Amino acid sequence: MEVLNIKNEVVGKVNLAPWWSERPNTPLIHQAVVTARAGARRGTHSTKGRTDVSGGGAKPFRQKGTGRARQGTIRAPQMRGDGIVFGPQPRDYSKSLNKKMSRKALQSALAYKAASESLLVVDDITLEAPKTRELVAVMDRFDIISAVIVVKDISEEIERASGNLTWVKVVTPERVNTYDVLAFDTLIVTSDALEVLEGALSQ
Repeated sequence: MEVLNIKNEVVGKVNLAPWWSERPNTPLIHQAVVTARAGARRGTHSTKGRTDVSGGGAKPFRQKGTGRARQGTIRAPQMRGDGIVFGPQPRDYSKSLNKKMSRKALQSALAYKAASESLLVVDDITLEAPKTRELVAVMDRFDIISAVIVVKDISEEIERASGNLTWVKVVTPERVNTYDVLAFDTLIVTSDALEVLEGALSQ
């Protein structure tokens, strides 16, 4: 695998771990993405039932003689301003995925990026100033549409430069997850971060 600098020039090569060339496990990737998306749901939605809505202590009209169906309370589900039947209530949507499956799903997602030629290994990403235009200029040299950048340590310059870019996410190897790898078009990994990432996933 070629190693590039921020000027998009080849400066060396690196040998990737064997799992980078494995066939991606699509069902496992799907399960990991579903787990990540479910865990991101707040689950704070709430509705009131007929016992929670105020009012309705008396019959809205007399039982007989009006020509209408009998009603016992204005808070019954069929009435306007009523309580909701089986409405959503606060709940926890999170799902569990054991460490072995999570690690394998991430390996498969990374292998997919490598197979689709959406993986870039760079020697380092150093910006002259903590400015957004500096990082955008680097991304333009690689024709990047969106990217997740994996660095060993997030410097103040790159953190501030990427803060206003919704199409760029900077993470450390410990924070890489399957969903982010697939959500962005390109995966950019620095050489030192690649070593840490492979070490963590090869255990």
